Amino acid sequence: MASPLHIIEPTLTGDAGHCHSLVRALAGAAAPRAELTVWAGTQAASFWQGPGRLAPVFHRRWRRLQAYWLYRRLLRQPGHILVATAGTADLVSADWAARGVIPPRKLFLFVHWLNAKPSKARRLAAIARRQPHVEILAPSPSVADFFRQCGFKATVVPYPLEPQAMPAAEGSPVFKHLLVAGAARLDKGFAQVVDLVAELQRRGLDWPITVQTSVEPRHQHDQALAQQLGRLRATGYAALRTPDQALGPAGYRALFDGAIVVQPYSAQDFQDRISGVTLDALGAGCPVVVTAGTWPARLVQRFDAGIATEDLSADGLLRAIGPVRQDFARYAVNARQAAASVRAEHSAQGLMDVVLAGAGLEEGMQGGVDEGVDEGVEVRP
Repeated sequence: MASPLHIIEPTLTGDAGHCHSLVRALAGAAAPRAELTVWAGTQAASFWQGPGRLAPVFHRRWRRLQAYWLYRRLLRQPGHILVATAGTADLVSADWAARGVIPPRKLFLFVHWLNAKPSKARRLAAIARRQPHVEILAPSPSVADFFRQCGFKATVVPYPLEPQAMPAAEGSPVFKHLLVAGAARLDKGFAQVVDLVAELQRRGLDWPITVQTSVEPRHQHDQALAQQLGRLRATGYAALRTPDQALGPAGYRALFDGAIVVQPYSAQDFQDRISGVTLDALGAGCPVVVTAGTWPARLVQRFDAGIATEDLSADGLLRAIGPVRQDFARYAVNARQAAASVRAEHSAQGLMDVVLAGAGLEEGMQGGVDEGVDEGVEVRP
């Protein structure tokens, strides 16, 4: 009999962005092997077409409190729990909700990246002493090492991609436009992007450039970002396109047609941090211009699918873009050839192998915390 698996993602509220594709990849890998339930935002019922049973319960305002009640309920039931985009708050909530030691192979948290402040490390180390069986899954060694130092068991797993999430275009690759994909953020070099557009205008060039200007909810009140968005609008560059709404899967994929993807990301923030946009670009057969010394740069350089540059000034970015634009066909072919390798290496099966190892053989160990709490707890604000 298949073991129950609960994938928890309160921020799954739309079909735009990487949260949706991540959960679909996880669900696709899990469904043949587990009795799957996906716990998501209330809006998910309008767009979710993935496998398993959908439980659209989370409201944005109450989702942390709802997560506590859900952990309290699921930790006392058979099966595995996987938090798809986990952070410190999830560890704190699960620790409180358990009211005892969480059993082995019960709770898995996929932590994409972190801001490792000393105060956070001390708090996490205290949780690790109380909950030695909680398992951290991380897409990079630096994240895994941080949690190991705090006392958790941590495993490096590739960031999961849907097998055919970004099919490469067929035919001869032809350059059409520069592309800055994903929500506008300062750590992703949005100020440098604005400088680039302003320089294109100053030089009288007509290179088409598409810059996504949608803003994530947590950055909607970022005054520095708002200032850069105003600067972008003020450039008056005629070949600029600025989609300002989060795009669904089809619209997002269409952006990559004939694109050179520009990613002047913060070297410090992305030194060992996964970029879904880079993975999407290679999956779509798009060359990339990226900040040297970052995780995206190492991936791009490995396949000779673009250029990494230390100079993120407008002039430096133009010098990096020029050769890729002139030799676009070769770089696009390299990116397209990289796509199959990237998809295979970033299969969600590897993560599910860790979570579901021995599923069905350990059900005697998969019950909840032995604290005699009622089983009828609702997920409520």
